[in-house]
Amino acid sequence: MSEGVLPGGLPYFTAGEGRPLVYLPGFNPSHHNPSPTGRKMLARTMRPFVAAGRKVYFVNRKPGMRLGSTMSDVADDHAKALHEYFREPVDVIGHSTGGSIALQLIVDHPEVVRRGVVASTAYALGPVAKGAQLEMARRLAQGRPGYHLLVPGMVKHRVPRAVLGGLLWAVGLVLPKPKDPSDMLAMMTAEDGFDVYDRLPRVTTPTLVICGARDHFWTPEMFAETAARMPGGTLVMYPGAGHGVITKREYHRDVLAFLR
Repeated sequence: MSEGVLPGGLPYFTAGEGRPLVYLPGFNPSHHNPSPTGRKMLARTMRPFVAAGRKVYFVNRKPGMRLGSTMSDVADDHAKALHEYFREPVDVIGHSTGGSIALQLIVDHPEVVRRGVVASTAYALGPVAKGAQLEMARRLAQGRPGYHLLVPGMVKHRVPRAVLGGLLWAVGLVLPKPKDPSDMLAMMTAEDGFDVYDRLPRVTTPTLVICGARDHFWTPEMFAETAARMPGGTLVMYPGAGHGVITKREYHRDVLAFLR
């Protein structure tokens, strides 16, 4: 692996060799490159793409993000960075919050994306994500447990939801707190206002919407409608998968087939 900074200040690290593949991650409390331990954890997601002959660029958001920035502002930062660094359209994968950025990027700057993959995201935040995500970030910024607020998006039934919620609340007590939560808050606030529903019919970039039917942060209808409203949209939904769809073997298989 190697690391650097894209034009405009976006940190990245890479793995593999071959045709570039830009990967935009989900929720991240820091806009800096992850630690070596964090990179090892991400290697599971990147390894199948590297094995397929792709050079994966894990691209984080720009540090020092201004509170009040919109998703279009975030997409502008990414478009400038990708254009100046690669000088040609590239394949882009985004998961969760990274998927929202990828979708905004495809809508605002189709000239920088050859093919897009948006995983575990839709044209706007779903009702559960809308209710939990920003409040989670606010609590984390205050040094309080917050990850337990995401449990309704992971588990549907009451008893396992209560058990997992208690576990994540306890975990939140011992996990390191963000040293500077301003970037996290700015990003979560921007995504809270994200909505490209009306602009999807003008998207011509081939785009794969890939998700799990048990991802309760959104509704299955939102995933389906996101793909259906794009002329070049394709939907793949796995009945037994949840928000962590990116760890599934069939996910890598289907994404690589789509990019080819």
